[in-house]
Amino acid sequence: MIIFYNKKTRKIVGTVEGRVHDDDMIKNSMIKPSNVKKADIGKYVVPFRTDYKIIEEPIIEKRIVDKKTLRVEDVVVGKKKVKVSAGMSPHVPFADLILDFEKGRKSIYGYKAKLGKKGEVIGFTK
Repeated sequence: MIIFYNKKTRKIVGTVEGRVHDDDMIKNSMIKPSNVKKADIGKYVVPFRTDYKIIEEPIIEKRIVDKKTLRVEDVVVGKKKVKVSAGMSPHVPFADLILDFEKGRKSIYGYKAKLGKKGEVIGFTK
């Protein structure tokens, strides 16, 4: 998700939905009202991380099950633990709020960007 806000008023002016964006989208996307200068619009790209889970997967080998016909079948000879992707989640202290915005439980337009001392987004306030 990419969030655009007015640097002076901190009001949210638009968003680009999604969790994964290519470099071109991140660099070149811009949403701004017509009466606001481009320099007055801030852009915040919400960082997401991949979550993983461990699952058991069968270890399968091909074995001859009938020596007369040389028929071969897959045989489970054990299990192994495998790390697989279990989705993505926001990698910020206010992750629950970002998830509420994504799922439509809360409107992002009712919030303002909360900025740190260096002008970076550190959260959102009503």
